[in-house]
Amino acid sequence: MPQLVHIADERKVASIRRTGIRPGKYSDAVYFMPVVQNHLISHQWMRELKRNGVRVMVGVYFNLPSDEMVWAGRYDEPHVNVTLGQAIAVLNARADPLGFEMFTQRKIHPSEIVRIRHMEKVVGWRYMPHAHGRPPCPCPICSRGKIRSQRIRQRDDTGPPVPSWLEIKARLSGSVDDETLADSFWPLRLKRRTADPAFLEPYLELKDFALVEEVALSLAYFRHPNSRRLLGRLLHHEDASVRLAAANAVDALNAGRKPVE
Repeated sequence: MPQLVHIADERKVASIRRTGIRPGKYSDAVYFMPVVQNHLISHQWMRELKRNGVRVMVGVYFNLPSDEMVWAGRYDEPHVNVTLGQAIAVLNARADPLGFEMFTQRKIHPSEIVRIRHMEKVVGWRYMPHAHGRPPCPCPICSRGKIRSQRIRQRDDTGPPVPSWLEIKARLSGSVDDETLADSFWPLRLKRRTADPAFLEPYLELKDFALVEEVALSLAYFRHPNSRRLLGRLLHHEDASVRLAAANAVDALNAGRKPVE
């Protein structure tokens, strides 16, 4: 009996243990991937889910019979209704399995769940498979409802003008909400600077860890001793994703390159 994994928000764990995994409110489906030897393939949707606002993720592992009917296919291609065993065979036969997904339109019962564990390392792709180095689509259809969607639209040449250095610092000097903070951090990463990033220090204590990740990545663009000091603090942050972002930023500073986002 194949073992499958469904990536979920940690906040839903109690409900999942009690009632199982229910189809989504809008998709009417439970998405999953088979557990295969390649960890990346099985857990490839983690970064995309994190981009949509999930902070702490868990893997919910469960079993279904091989002859159960499921839907399978790449996310941007027509899906087929086949048995689970056939769906796994199709996945294994693909030259490029990134972007593949499976789902069932029934509830996964608690008795079918084998274990639930926290996902310490976030893997996978964002926006689309093999998107590294390619900017996300800024159109209102693709970016609507996505985390930091305003930042994505502003990056496009047809969007609003990018704020200047002085405008960014002035904006951050006031009391701002999370959306404004997100829209203030990304322009810092459009060029490298020798300025002191000490003005970013208060934001190391933000409760929104996704925003702290933004700060960590931004610090890699400041060639100033304070950058390493602040990143040193983030290397011991309570959130694993923040620690990874800080380590990525330190490596980028040492190599004189941009961090991998």
